[in-house]
Amino acid sequence: MWRYCIVLLLVAGGCTGTYAQNVVFTAVAGANKVGLRDQVQVQYTIRDAQNLQSITNPSDADFIIVGGPYQSQSSSTQIVNGKYTTSSSVSLTYVLQPRREGTFTIPPVTARDADGHAYQSNALTIQVVPGSVVQQQQRRQRAGDPFSDPDDDVMALMRQMQQMQQQMMQPFRHAQPQQPQQQPQQGQAQADPPVNDAEIKKDLFIRVTADKSKVRLGEQVTISYKLYSRIPMQMAISKLPSLNGFWTQDFDIPKQTKPTEEVLDGKKYQVFLLKKSALFPQQTGTLELDPAEAKGVARIVQQVRRRVSDMFDPFGAGTLMMNDPFFNNSYYNTMAYRDVQVHLKSTPVKITVTPLPEKNKPDNFSGGVGKFSVAAKIDKKELTTDEVATLTLNINGSGNLKLIQAPNLSLPNGLTTYDPVIIDTVTGRSTTISGSKIVTYVISPMSPGDYDIPPVDFTYYNPETNSYVTEHTEPIKLHVTPGKKVAGQQTGNNVTYKDIHDIVKQPPSALAMRSAPLLFRPVYWILFALPLLAYLLFAFYKRKEDELSRDTVQLRKKRANKIALQRLTTARKLLQQQNKKPFYEEVSKAIWLYLSDKLVIPLSSLSKESAVEALVDRKVPADVLRKLEDVISECETSLYASGGNRQMSDTYDDAVKVISNLEDIFKA
Repeated sequence: MWRYCIVLLLVAGGCTGTYAQNVVFTAVAGANKVGLRDQVQVQYTIRDAQNLQSITNPSDADFIIVGGPYQSQSSSTQIVNGKYTTSSSVSLTYVLQPRREGTFTIPPVTARDADGHAYQSNALTIQVVPGSVVQQQQRRQRAGDPFSDPDDDVMALMRQMQQMQQQMMQPFRHAQPQQPQQQPQQGQAQADPPVNDAEIKKDLFIRVTADKSKVRLGEQVTISYKLYSRIPMQMAISKLPSLNGFWTQDFDIPKQTKPTEEVLDGKKYQVFLLKKSALFPQQTGTLELDPAEAKGVARIVQQVRRRVSDMFDPFGAGTLMMNDPFFNNSYYNTMAYRDVQVHLKSTPVKITVTPLPEKNKPDNFSGGVGKFSVAAKIDKKELTTDEVATLTLNINGSGNLKLIQAPNLSLPNGLTTYDPVIIDTVTGRSTTISGSKIVTYVISPMSPGDYDIPPVDFTYYNPETNSYVTEHTEPIKLHVTPGKKVAGQQTGNNVTYKDIHDIVKQPPSALAMRSAPLLFRPVYWILFALPLLAYLLFAFYKRKEDELSRDTVQLRKKRANKIALQRLTTARKLLQQQNKKPFYEEVSKAIWLYLSDKLVIPLSSLSKESAVEALVDRKVPADVLRKLEDVISECETSLYASGGNRQMSDTYDDAVKVISNLEDIFKA
């Protein structure tokens, strides 16, 4: 009978592993029978649900919710017999207090995801009796009588089985038992041998490796988080190293990737790549990555000492044979599997960052480190003064693309431009971060003529050659003709011989009669003064722009809010698409770039602590600082750990409020 049960359990376990990737929503109660004065824990766990939005609370008709919900999240990687699977789960735990006596059913609760799918848990049936069941159990344990309840049918059956077993084993009572070194007390099971953590961690450990230990400022460092295993396990990352001083970009890793094999110290391990990131250091010195940590369960094989009576006692050692000295005092050794809790921690990683060389450093260096190329194109080379031209600058390559500043565009007099629009696109995530930065300039002509737009210079540092490289675009010629707004203006090239001939052909007296009254008309003097006034206004505006451009600090402060709002606009589109990771990247950039510009702190030196210290000096209220720290922490958790606990929409609203509040404070 017992063999059939074991076979059924194995079949059920196999089916569970087959459908591990389906959504499973379960409810488990800490006890099915409680007292009116007791409390019971109820846990709801939903597994492998994507973009979970909400979970309803259990009904409080028969129970009072006195605690919770206490939320926990986990993601795990599991290997059993060479099979590799990953899963994630969200759990909510409630503490319930019964309202009255009786047998009650807690209805299922409902969970919903972002796509509108609904999942229901199972219902729970709990019996509520008078008094306290917990206190009754404690009194029985103190009394030491497992059969203290004469009305319990199970206990009566066990007493009958004990008498039968004692009669069957009567011929063995005169045998001499083998005495163990240490005998457990009667009624107690043999304790499991202690676990040697050092031995387990030789077969199961986590490593964080860097492809370089010494780099230049802004040069890419590739970090890999790997799990090495020689035993069955189920592990999940619980803590990632802090990345202060780095700008990071994660590589794409397939969800169902197969493990690889590596040999270390003559032992073959299965290796799982948990995470791979590209780090770009933003400050010099020796930077240390804190240890990465993982928690989970490992299955080990141990030699266990058992009593002979366990072979005849399905209910536990000593329950049926407590009065038989032969079976209670005889032991045998066997091998058994055991699941133990494991907490892994990697060795810290140190990276030495040296500054970029100052020798031969061009003045137009914009912070690019890597290997890039640049090209420019314009949508039209002939236009009128009523139109605008779009110049697109495309920077392609691998390196710290998102940290490159837009190159300055030098334009001749008569042409003006506005703030450029910048779009970053990452296209390669294999061994290096590669892609393009597209910078769009809108050029508006102020007067007709032929213009030469000089080449755009883009300078970057190549760590492979240890030198600065300057790329140039091709010069662009632009031909501008008068538009409707300046149709009455004539240039020397627009006056033809035919026009002069017609004027000379007219009688002088008629010409004088037509032109003389214009001198006394206000329209004449207004038209005469308008070009002069427009020129003065343009000169004044140009002078202000030049002064502002020379004052880089003021320019950054002025444009900080505008750039942050552009980032948040992009984040809102990603929020509507439920594109989680790019959403948190845009919100994080909006916050950090805004603080860098407003506080006049270089991005490489900016951290949460330095930002808060600078804001406190500017007397920013504590609630605004707390909200700012919450948004930053939520973005970091969602980007670099297993995931945040808040909704994306809440993070977006808080980011908008924080930047709006800070802008009001800075303007005051």
